[in-house]
Amino acid sequence: MSAAPRPVAKAQVSDAIASGLHRAIKAAGGKGACADRMEVDPKTLNRQLSGESTLDATNMLAMLSVDRTSMNDALALYGLIATPKTAQAANDMELLASLTGAGAEMVRRLLDGLLCHKDKAALAELFRPLIPAMQAIVDEHDKRVAA
Repeated sequence: MSAAPRPVAKAQVSDAIASGLHRAIKAAGGKGACADRMEVDPKTLNRQLSGESTLDATNMLAMLSVDRTSMNDALALYGLIATPKTAQAANDMELLASLTGAGAEMVRRLLDGLLCHKDKAALAELFRPLIPAMQAIVDEHDKRVAA
């Protein structure tokens, strides 16, 4: 087993948590709805977003109930990513339509020959929710093969 990576600066971790919190807020439909789903006061979210304080572990985990990818930015600082223990079965036609749309958007953004940071941010928003659906197909296959 390899050694754990070196600790990351607290400010970097706080920024990464805030990035995930922004995604959770968007997924919930707003700050108030996100706070309700996390069962926290909206002021708690404001303090995290402003950098005034960092969410405690319980509240960081509660973000996962709103957006399962919300902690990935912070975990990535340590070379990790959170994945569901069990993936939900994908709706194949919906997944195909979403993949086709995301692929078309990527082609459109590549027409100038490069993907700038704005292009990558937009594509990440399209691709992020598709990853668990694709993983569900892989998991279903792996379970069938292992049986």
